[in-house]
Amino acid sequence: MKETLHKLPNIQNEKLDKLTKITQYLENKLSGIQKKIVEHENKFNQLEEEKNSYAREMVHKTNLIVFQLDRQEQHIRRENILIYRVEEDKEVNDDGEKVLFKIAVELEIDLQDNEMQRVHRLGQKRRKKENPCPIIARFVSYKKRNESL
Repeated sequence: MKETLHKLPNIQNEKLDKLTKITQYLENKLSGIQKKIVEHENKFNQLEEEKNSYAREMVHKTNLIVFQLDRQEQHIRRENILIYRVEEDKEVNDDGEKVLFKIAVELEIDLQDNEMQRVHRLGQKRRKKENPCPIIARFVSYKKRNESL
């Protein structure tokens, strides 16, 4: 029994050494995992910033495209005129071009058929006479449009 008691401190020291080695190993592993977590967080933050940068760039490009499209549409619309409050004929298929030439005669405007590209009403026929569909007329050129006005 004395011998067993005498060996007890050695056994305890061996067990303590083993626990110390395991603890050291786990601390090293934990340290490595923490480093990897920091690396991944940094990479994530970098990717997040790149994503935000691309998003800002796309918003800028989209705004630029919308602006350019709006300018082109405005340029194209320069050749158009809109005429409001011209009653629609419910009995007959209301031909916008005939109505426009009738208005031109009444206003004593010299308007030729070859000066127009397209004339029609906007929208569907309305039942109420108080708010008829407007007529849109597209001239062959901005110059012809201004001469007709």
